[in-house]
Amino acid sequence: MTQLRDCLAQIYFTGNMLSKYEAVTESLKDVINTDGDNEETWEKFDTHFTKFLNMSWATNWDGTKYDIIFYGVSGYTGYLMIQYLKKTALKRNPEPFTFALAGRTANKVRELRDREFIGTEWEDTPIIQASYDDVFSLMDLCRSAYVIVNVAGPYMLTQGELLLDCCCRCGTDYCDVSGEIPWSHRTLALHEQARKSGATLIPSAAVAGGYPDILTFLCAKKLREEHGEELRRAACYAIGGGSVAGASGGTLASRGAMSSASDETRKLMADPYALGGFIPSFDRNGIKEMNIQNGTGKVTHKIRKEDADAILSKVSQCPYTGTWRAPWMYSYFDTRILRRTNALFADLAGQPYGKEFNFQEFMRLPPEMIAQGQAGGGGGGGSSAPPPKPSGPSVSGEKEALIEQGKYFKQ
Repeated sequence: MTQLRDCLAQIYFTGNMLSKYEAVTESLKDVINTDGDNEETWEKFDTHFTKFLNMSWATNWDGTKYDIIFYGVSGYTGYLMIQYLKKTALKRNPEPFTFALAGRTANKVRELRDREFIGTEWEDTPIIQASYDDVFSLMDLCRSAYVIVNVAGPYMLTQGELLLDCCCRCGTDYCDVSGEIPWSHRTLALHEQARKSGATLIPSAAVAGGYPDILTFLCAKKLREEHGEELRRAACYAIGGGSVAGASGGTLASRGAMSSASDETRKLMADPYALGGFIPSFDRNGIKEMNIQNGTGKVTHKIRKEDADAILSKVSQCPYTGTWRAPWMYSYFDTRILRRTNALFADLAGQPYGKEFNFQEFMRLPPEMIAQGQAGGGGGGGSSAPPPKPSGPSVSGEKEALIEQGKYFKQ
Protein backbone atom coordinates (compact mmCIF):
# COMPACT_ATOMS: atom_id res chain seq x y z
CA MET A 1 0.00 0.00 0.00
CA THR A 2 1.45 3.35 -0.98
CA GLN A 3 1.80 5.97 1.70
CA LEU A 4 -0.86 8.66 1.78
CA ARG A 5 0.34 11.81 0.08
CA ASP A 6 -0.06 14.95 2.23
CA CYS A 7 -2.65 13.29 4.48
CA LEU A 8 -4.23 15.25 7.30
CA ALA A 9 -2.00 13.79 10.01
CA GLN A 10 1.17 14.80 8.17
CA ILE A 11 -0.04 18.36 7.66
CA TYR A 12 -1.94 19.10 10.84
CA PHE A 13 -0.48 17.08 13.71
CA THR A 14 2.88 18.83 13.82
CA GLY A 15 4.76 20.90 16.35
CA ASN A 16 4.50 23.91 14.08
CA MET A 17 0.69 23.69 13.97
CA LEU A 18 0.53 23.10 17.73
CA SER A 19 2.54 26.27 18.34
CA LYS A 20 -0.10 28.30 16.48
CA TYR A 21 -2.65 27.44 19.15
CA GLU A 22 -1.37 29.75 21.86
CA ALA A 23 -3.81 28.55 24.51
CA VAL A 24 -2.48 25.00 24.42
CA THR A 25 1.18 26.07 24.44
CA GLU A 26 0.60 28.46 27.35
CA SER A 27 -1.28 25.83 29.35
CA LEU A 28 1.55 23.37 28.67
CA LYS A 29 4.03 25.89 30.06
CA ASP A 30 1.88 26.19 33.19
CA VAL A 31 1.99 22.41 33.65
CA ILE A 32 5.77 22.44 33.31
CA ASN A 33 6.20 25.42 35.65
CA THR A 34 4.17 23.66 38.36
CA ASP A 35 6.10 20.40 37.84
CA GLY A 36 2.84 18.72 36.89
CA ASP A 37 1.54 18.84 40.46
CA ASN A 38 -1.33 21.27 39.90
CA GLU A 39 -4.57 19.57 38.84
CA GLU A 40 -6.11 22.83 37.66
CA THR A 41 -3.30 23.44 35.17
CA TRP A 42 -3.62 19.84 33.94
CA GLU A 43 -7.36 20.25 33.40
CA LYS A 44 -6.77 23.47 31.50
CA PHE A 45 -4.16 21.80 29.30
CA ASP A 46 -6.42 18.76 28.68
CA THR A 47 -9.27 21.04 27.62
CA HIS A 48 -7.17 22.92 25.09
CA PHE A 49 -5.31 19.84 23.85
CA THR A 50 -8.63 18.09 23.20
CA LYS A 51 -9.69 21.08 21.11
CA PHE A 52 -6.42 20.79 19.21
CA LEU A 53 -6.97 17.09 18.54
CA ASN A 54 -10.51 17.57 17.21
CA MET A 55 -9.54 20.85 15.49
CA SER A 56 -12.39 22.73 17.14
CA TRP A 57 -10.10 25.57 18.28
CA ALA A 58 -9.97 27.03 14.77
CA THR A 59 -13.44 26.19 13.48
CA ASN A 60 -15.81 28.62 11.81
CA TRP A 61 -18.64 26.08 11.66
CA ASP A 62 -21.95 27.57 12.74
CA GLY A 63 -23.48 24.20 13.67
CA THR A 64 -25.65 23.88 10.56
CA LYS A 65 -25.65 20.40 9.02
CA TYR A 66 -26.91 19.70 5.50
CA ASP A 67 -28.05 16.38 4.11
CA ILE A 68 -25.75 16.77 1.10
CA ILE A 69 -22.97 19.16 0.14
CA PHE A 70 -21.90 19.20 -3.49
CA TYR A 71 -18.20 20.07 -3.71
CA GLY A 72 -16.43 21.34 -6.83
CA VAL A 73 -19.54 22.44 -8.70
CA SER A 74 -17.97 25.15 -10.88
CA GLY A 75 -16.75 22.67 -13.53
CA TYR A 76 -18.64 20.85 -16.27
CA THR A 77 -19.65 17.88 -14.13
CA GLY A 78 -20.87 20.30 -11.48
CA TYR A 79 -22.93 22.09 -14.12
CA LEU A 80 -24.58 18.81 -15.16
CA MET A 81 -25.24 17.97 -11.53
CA ILE A 82 -26.93 21.32 -10.93
CA GLN A 83 -29.07 20.80 -14.03
CA TYR A 84 -30.19 17.41 -12.72
CA LEU A 85 -30.94 18.89 -9.31
CA LYS A 86 -32.96 21.72 -10.78
CA LYS A 87 -34.92 19.73 -13.34
CA THR A 88 -35.33 16.37 -11.64
CA ALA A 89 -34.16 15.65 -8.10
CA LEU A 90 -35.49 18.76 -6.36
CA LYS A 91 -38.86 18.46 -8.09
CA ARG A 92 -39.50 14.73 -8.04
CA ASN A 93 -37.73 13.44 -4.96
CA PRO A 94 -40.48 12.24 -2.59
CA GLU A 95 -38.42 13.15 0.45
CA PRO A 96 -37.13 16.74 0.76
CA PHE A 97 -33.48 17.22 1.57
CA THR A 98 -31.23 20.12 2.50
CA PHE A 99 -28.10 20.90 0.53
CA ALA A 100 -25.32 23.42 0.03
CA LEU A 101 -22.84 24.12 -2.75
CA ALA A 102 -19.11 24.23 -2.08
CA GLY A 103 -15.86 24.79 -3.90
CA ARG A 104 -12.34 26.07 -3.73
CA THR A 105 -13.37 29.50 -5.05
CA ALA A 106 -16.59 30.78 -3.52
CA ASN A 107 -17.15 33.41 -6.23
CA LYS A 108 -17.21 30.77 -8.99
CA VAL A 109 -19.70 28.68 -7.04
CA ARG A 110 -21.83 31.74 -6.37
CA GLU A 111 -21.84 32.67 -10.08
CA LEU A 112 -23.10 29.22 -11.00
CA ARG A 113 -25.78 29.27 -8.30
CA ASP A 114 -27.00 32.73 -9.28
CA ARG A 115 -27.11 31.79 -12.94
CA GLU A 116 -28.87 28.44 -12.55
CA PHE A 117 -31.15 29.01 -9.56
CA ILE A 118 -32.22 32.61 -10.12
CA GLY A 119 -35.95 33.04 -9.67
CA THR A 120 -36.34 29.67 -7.95
CA GLU A 121 -36.81 28.72 -4.32
CA TRP A 122 -33.17 27.62 -4.25
CA GLU A 123 -31.64 30.95 -5.32
CA ASP A 124 -30.27 31.49 -1.80
CA THR A 125 -28.67 28.05 -1.53
CA PRO A 126 -25.78 28.35 0.97
CA ILE A 127 -22.23 28.61 -0.40
CA ILE A 128 -19.29 27.08 1.48
CA GLN A 129 -15.65 27.77 0.66
CA ALA A 130 -13.20 24.93 1.25
CA SER A 131 -9.82 24.13 -0.28
CA TYR A 132 -7.12 21.51 0.10
CA ASP A 133 -4.58 24.07 1.30
CA ASP A 134 -6.74 24.89 4.33
CA VAL A 135 -7.38 21.82 6.49
CA PHE A 136 -9.68 23.77 8.81
CA SER A 137 -12.00 24.62 5.94
CA LEU A 138 -12.14 20.94 4.98
CA MET A 139 -12.99 19.90 8.53
CA ASP A 140 -15.74 22.52 8.68
CA LEU A 141 -17.01 21.26 5.33
CA CYS A 142 -17.25 17.70 6.63
CA ARG A 143 -18.83 18.80 9.91
CA SER A 144 -21.50 20.54 7.83
CA ALA A 145 -22.65 17.48 5.88
CA TYR A 146 -24.05 14.01 6.26
CA VAL A 147 -22.90 13.25 2.70
CA ILE A 148 -20.34 14.97 0.48
CA VAL A 149 -20.45 14.55 -3.30
CA ASN A 150 -17.07 15.53 -4.71
CA VAL A 151 -16.82 16.38 -8.42
CA ALA A 152 -13.58 18.39 -8.21
CA GLY A 153 -11.21 16.54 -10.51
CA PRO A 154 -8.91 15.40 -11.94
CA TYR A 155 -8.73 13.64 -8.60
CA MET A 156 -5.23 12.23 -9.03
CA LEU A 157 -3.86 15.78 -9.30
CA THR A 158 -5.49 16.94 -6.05
CA GLN A 159 -4.84 16.32 -2.36
CA GLY A 160 -8.20 14.60 -2.15
CA GLU A 161 -7.05 12.29 0.65
CA LEU A 162 -7.35 15.29 2.96
CA LEU A 163 -11.06 15.50 2.27
CA LEU A 164 -11.53 11.74 2.74
CA ASP A 165 -9.50 11.83 5.94
CA CYS A 166 -11.70 14.63 7.29
CA CYS A 167 -14.80 12.63 6.33
CA CYS A 168 -13.48 9.70 8.35
CA ARG A 169 -12.84 11.90 11.37
CA CYS A 170 -16.33 13.41 11.19
CA GLY A 171 -18.19 10.22 10.24
CA THR A 172 -19.34 11.88 7.01
CA ASP A 173 -20.21 9.73 4.00
CA TYR A 174 -18.46 10.51 0.71
CA CYS A 175 -18.74 9.73 -2.98
CA ASP A 176 -17.11 11.02 -6.16
CA VAL A 177 -17.28 10.39 -9.91
CA SER A 178 -13.66 9.44 -10.54
CA GLY A 179 -12.61 7.19 -13.38
CA GLU A 180 -8.92 7.28 -12.45
CA ILE A 181 -7.07 4.15 -11.31
CA PRO A 182 -4.30 6.09 -9.47
CA TRP A 183 -6.86 7.98 -7.39
CA SER A 184 -8.89 4.87 -6.55
CA HIS A 185 -5.67 3.15 -5.48
CA ARG A 186 -4.77 6.02 -3.15
CA THR A 187 -8.15 5.86 -1.42
CA LEU A 188 -7.51 2.25 -0.35
CA ALA A 189 -5.18 3.46 2.38
CA LEU A 190 -8.18 4.95 4.23
CA HIS A 191 -10.24 1.75 4.16
CA GLU A 192 -9.64 0.73 7.78
CA GLN A 193 -9.99 4.29 9.05
CA ALA A 194 -13.37 4.57 7.34
CA ARG A 195 -14.53 1.25 8.80
CA LYS A 196 -13.63 2.34 12.32
CA SER A 197 -15.37 5.71 11.99
CA GLY A 198 -18.48 4.37 10.29
CA ALA A 199 -17.98 6.65 7.28
CA THR A 200 -18.82 5.19 3.88
CA LEU A 201 -16.35 6.23 1.17
CA ILE A 202 -17.47 5.47 -2.40
CA PRO A 203 -15.12 6.65 -5.15
CA SER A 204 -16.27 6.13 -8.76
CA ALA A 205 -20.02 6.36 -8.14
CA ALA A 206 -20.66 7.19 -11.79
CA VAL A 207 -20.85 5.67 -15.27
CA ALA A 208 -17.23 4.64 -14.81
CA GLY A 209 -17.20 2.06 -12.05
CA GLY A 210 -20.76 2.53 -10.85
CA TYR A 211 -23.03 1.18 -13.59
CA PRO A 212 -21.13 -2.05 -14.33
CA ASP A 213 -20.84 -2.79 -10.62
CA ILE A 214 -24.55 -2.27 -9.95
CA LEU A 215 -25.56 -4.37 -12.96
CA THR A 216 -23.20 -7.17 -11.94
CA PHE A 217 -24.51 -7.04 -8.38
CA LEU A 218 -28.10 -7.43 -9.61
CA CYS A 219 -27.15 -10.31 -11.90
CA ALA A 220 -25.26 -12.08 -9.11
CA LYS A 221 -28.18 -11.55 -6.72
CA LYS A 222 -30.70 -12.99 -9.18
CA LEU A 223 -28.49 -15.97 -10.01
CA ARG A 224 -27.97 -16.73 -6.33
CA GLU A 225 -31.64 -16.36 -5.39
CA GLU A 226 -33.15 -18.26 -8.30
CA HIS A 227 -30.52 -20.90 -8.99
CA GLY A 228 -28.31 -21.04 -5.91
CA GLU A 229 -25.23 -20.41 -8.05
CA GLU A 230 -22.47 -17.82 -7.94
CA LEU A 231 -21.14 -15.87 -10.92
CA ARG A 232 -18.28 -17.40 -12.85
CA ARG A 233 -18.05 -14.64 -15.45
CA ALA A 234 -19.82 -11.43 -16.42
CA ALA A 235 -19.50 -9.22 -19.48
CA CYS A 236 -20.74 -5.68 -19.90
CA TYR A 237 -21.39 -4.18 -23.34
CA ALA A 238 -21.59 -0.45 -23.97
CA ILE A 239 -23.81 0.76 -26.80
CA GLY A 240 -24.79 4.17 -28.09
CA GLY A 241 -22.69 7.15 -29.02
CA GLY A 242 -23.10 9.59 -31.86
CA SER A 243 -22.48 13.31 -32.03
CA VAL A 244 -24.11 14.03 -28.67
CA ALA A 245 -21.92 11.53 -26.85
CA GLY A 246 -18.30 11.94 -25.90
CA ALA A 247 -16.16 13.19 -23.08
CA SER A 248 -16.54 16.32 -21.00
CA GLY A 249 -13.79 18.81 -20.28
CA GLY A 250 -13.24 17.10 -16.93
CA THR A 251 -12.88 13.68 -18.54
CA LEU A 252 -10.36 15.03 -21.02
CA ALA A 253 -8.37 16.58 -18.18
CA SER A 254 -8.35 13.23 -16.36
CA ARG A 255 -7.18 11.42 -19.49
CA GLY A 256 -4.41 13.96 -19.94
CA ALA A 257 -3.30 13.52 -16.33
CA MET A 258 -3.14 9.74 -16.67
CA SER A 259 -1.34 9.80 -20.02
CA SER A 260 1.37 12.10 -18.62
CA ALA A 261 1.76 10.23 -15.32
CA SER A 262 5.08 8.97 -13.96
CA ASP A 263 6.49 5.56 -14.87
CA GLU A 264 5.53 4.24 -11.44
CA THR A 265 1.93 5.39 -11.85
CA ARG A 266 1.71 4.02 -15.39
CA LYS A 267 2.99 0.67 -14.12
CA LEU A 268 0.25 0.72 -11.48
CA MET A 269 -2.41 1.46 -14.10
CA ALA A 270 -1.18 -1.47 -16.19
CA ASP A 271 -1.71 -3.92 -13.33
CA PRO A 272 -5.09 -5.68 -13.76
CA TYR A 273 -5.17 -6.14 -9.98
CA ALA A 274 -4.10 -2.61 -9.02
CA LEU A 275 -7.11 -2.43 -6.68
CA GLY A 276 -6.84 -6.01 -5.42
CA GLY A 277 -9.04 -9.04 -5.95
CA PHE A 278 -6.40 -11.34 -7.44
CA ILE A 279 -7.62 -14.81 -8.46
CA PRO A 280 -4.88 -17.25 -9.53
CA SER A 281 -5.32 -19.84 -12.23
CA PHE A 282 -6.30 -23.23 -10.80
CA ASP A 283 -6.60 -26.73 -12.14
CA ARG A 284 -7.24 -30.05 -10.39
CA ASN A 285 -3.70 -30.02 -9.01
CA GLY A 286 -4.01 -26.57 -7.47
CA ILE A 287 -2.35 -23.34 -8.56
CA LYS A 288 -1.53 -23.71 -12.21
CA GLU A 289 1.04 -21.07 -13.16
CA MET A 290 3.69 -19.14 -11.24
CA ASN A 291 6.57 -16.77 -11.91
CA ILE A 292 9.92 -17.31 -10.20
CA GLN A 293 12.10 -14.20 -9.96
CA ASN A 294 15.67 -14.84 -11.01
CA GLY A 295 18.25 -14.51 -8.26
CA THR A 296 15.72 -14.32 -5.43
CA GLY A 297 13.53 -17.36 -5.81
CA LYS A 298 10.50 -15.16 -5.10
CA VAL A 299 7.36 -16.88 -6.35
CA THR A 300 4.31 -14.98 -7.57
CA HIS A 301 1.15 -16.32 -9.15
CA LYS A 302 0.53 -15.52 -12.79
CA ILE A 303 -2.70 -13.80 -13.68
CA ARG A 304 -5.29 -15.74 -15.62
CA LYS A 305 -5.36 -15.07 -19.35
CA GLU A 306 -9.03 -14.13 -19.14
CA ASP A 307 -8.12 -11.29 -16.74
CA ALA A 308 -5.39 -9.82 -18.96
CA ASP A 309 -5.90 -6.37 -20.47
CA ALA A 310 -4.86 -7.71 -23.88
CA ILE A 311 -8.30 -9.28 -24.33
CA LEU A 312 -9.94 -5.89 -23.81
CA SER A 313 -7.83 -4.16 -26.45
CA LYS A 314 -8.87 -6.21 -29.48
CA VAL A 315 -11.83 -6.47 -31.81
CA SER A 316 -13.09 -9.99 -31.20
CA GLN A 317 -16.12 -12.24 -31.06
CA CYS A 318 -17.41 -13.46 -27.71
CA PRO A 319 -16.86 -17.23 -27.53
CA TYR A 320 -20.06 -17.67 -25.49
CA THR A 321 -22.60 -15.41 -27.21
CA GLY A 322 -21.05 -14.70 -30.60
CA THR A 323 -21.30 -10.95 -29.98
CA TRP A 324 -18.80 -8.84 -31.91
CA ARG A 325 -17.06 -6.44 -29.57
CA ALA A 326 -14.39 -3.75 -29.57
CA PRO A 327 -12.31 -1.88 -26.97
CA TRP A 328 -14.25 0.41 -24.63
CA MET A 329 -12.61 3.41 -22.98
CA TYR A 330 -13.69 2.54 -19.42
CA SER A 331 -13.02 -1.20 -19.56
CA TYR A 332 -9.54 -1.00 -18.02
CA PHE A 333 -10.93 0.96 -15.09
CA ASP A 334 -14.19 -0.94 -14.63
CA THR A 335 -12.56 -4.38 -14.62
CA ARG A 336 -10.37 -3.29 -11.72
CA ILE A 337 -13.34 -1.85 -9.84
CA LEU A 338 -15.31 -5.10 -10.22
CA ARG A 339 -12.38 -7.16 -8.94
CA ARG A 340 -12.12 -4.85 -5.95
CA THR A 341 -15.85 -5.24 -5.24
CA ASN A 342 -15.64 -9.00 -5.55
CA ALA A 343 -12.84 -9.01 -2.98
CA LEU A 344 -14.76 -6.68 -0.63
CA PHE A 345 -17.84 -8.90 -0.73
CA ALA A 346 -15.62 -11.88 0.04
CA ASP A 347 -13.80 -10.17 2.92
CA LEU A 348 -16.67 -8.26 4.52
CA ALA A 349 -19.68 -10.46 3.79
CA GLY A 350 -18.22 -13.86 2.96
CA GLN A 351 -20.21 -13.82 -0.28
CA PRO A 352 -18.29 -12.69 -3.38
CA TYR A 353 -19.83 -12.46 -6.81
CA GLY A 354 -17.87 -15.65 -7.43
CA LYS A 355 -14.76 -17.34 -6.07
CA GLU A 356 -13.43 -17.63 -9.63
CA PHE A 357 -15.20 -14.53 -10.94
CA ASN A 358 -14.06 -12.90 -14.18
CA PHE A 359 -15.35 -9.59 -15.54
CA GLN A 360 -14.84 -8.12 -19.00
CA GLU A 361 -16.21 -5.01 -20.67
CA PHE A 362 -16.42 -3.97 -24.31
CA MET A 363 -18.16 -1.74 -26.78
CA ARG A 364 -20.79 -3.70 -28.66
CA LEU A 365 -20.32 -3.22 -32.38
CA PRO A 366 -23.42 -2.04 -34.29
CA PRO A 367 -25.01 -4.41 -36.84
CA GLU A 368 -24.04 -2.26 -39.83
CA MET A 369 -20.37 -2.44 -38.89
CA ILE A 370 -20.60 -6.21 -38.48
CA ALA A 371 -22.29 -6.53 -41.86
CA GLN A 372 -19.61 -4.38 -43.45
CA GLY A 373 -16.87 -6.59 -42.05
CA GLN A 374 -18.56 -9.82 -43.07
CA ALA A 375 -19.03 -8.45 -46.58
CA GLY A 376 -15.31 -7.88 -46.85
CA GLY A 377 -15.17 -4.29 -45.65
CA GLY A 378 -12.85 -5.22 -42.83
CA GLY A 379 -9.99 -5.72 -45.22
CA GLY A 380 -9.77 -9.49 -44.90
CA GLY A 381 -12.63 -10.40 -47.24
CA GLY A 382 -15.15 -13.16 -46.83
CA SER A 383 -17.85 -13.78 -44.29
CA SER A 384 -15.36 -14.65 -41.54
CA ALA A 385 -13.60 -11.30 -41.70
CA PRO A 386 -13.93 -9.26 -38.51
CA PRO A 387 -15.62 -5.87 -38.60
CA PRO A 388 -13.34 -2.89 -39.20
CA LYS A 389 -11.82 -1.37 -36.10
CA PRO A 390 -13.87 1.56 -34.82
CA SER A 391 -12.11 4.87 -34.74
CA GLY A 392 -12.80 8.03 -32.83
CA PRO A 393 -11.50 11.56 -32.39
CA SER A 394 -8.30 12.36 -30.54
CA VAL A 395 -8.32 14.10 -27.16
CA SER A 396 -7.54 17.41 -28.86
CA GLY A 397 -10.29 16.76 -31.42
CA GLU A 398 -12.83 16.08 -28.69
CA LYS A 399 -11.78 19.25 -26.91
CA GLU A 400 -12.26 21.35 -30.04
CA ALA A 401 -15.70 19.82 -30.59
CA LEU A 402 -16.73 20.59 -27.00
CA ILE A 403 -15.54 24.20 -27.33
CA GLU A 404 -17.60 24.63 -30.51
CA GLN A 405 -20.68 23.27 -28.71
CA GLY A 406 -20.08 25.48 -25.67
CA LYS A 407 -19.70 22.40 -23.48
CA TYR A 408 -16.04 22.72 -22.51
CA PHE A 409 -15.52 24.01 -18.99
CA LYS A 410 -11.99 24.56 -17.72
CA GLN A 411 -11.26 22.75 -14.47
